[in-house]
Amino acid sequence: MKYSVNPLCFCSWVLLSVCHSIPVLDDKVKNDAKLLVQTTIIRIQKHTSELKVSPNIIISGLDVIPASPPLDGLRSVDETLDIFHLILSKLPMNNVDQILADLFNIQVIIKALARSINCELPEPRNTSNLQNFLQNNSMFHITIGNVALDRLQKYLHKLFINFHELGKC
Repeated sequence: MKYSVNPLCFCSWVLLSVCHSIPVLDDKVKNDAKLLVQTTIIRIQKHTSELKVSPNIIISGLDVIPASPPLDGLRSVDETLDIFHLILSKLPMNNVDQILADLFNIQVIIKALARSINCELPEPRNTSNLQNFLQNNSMFHITIGNVALDRLQKYLHKLFINFHELGKC
């Protein structure tokens, strides 16, 4: 008899065991996270290759989408991923469900790494300006979505390269 395993359930089970079981080496967790970051970058490249938008496009207010946030530690990474997750989940875009799931899973790993070094992550910050921007510019959701995906891809690439430096809160 064959058993079907839902990938999201399996990933959640694995991450749950990482978070609540015998401590796992941070290097193993970081390597798994790097693999997930790399996979997400590839998914974004595939998604954005279908509909390219000029990176020079000017829409007032795009500064609410992080352009090149620093990697100051686990807190800043978690906060930045929260912002990208909010943007992509609020826009009516097709085929971003897997990217959103990947972002969520990267955040779970970031939170687990933070707990492993006793780093308390703050509550998500006030995003009313971002939500107002998304609501007021909803007619430009394709452009905003592609700008957000482009910036997320660049941020994840920077995160991938510098993941070994994320040992601080």
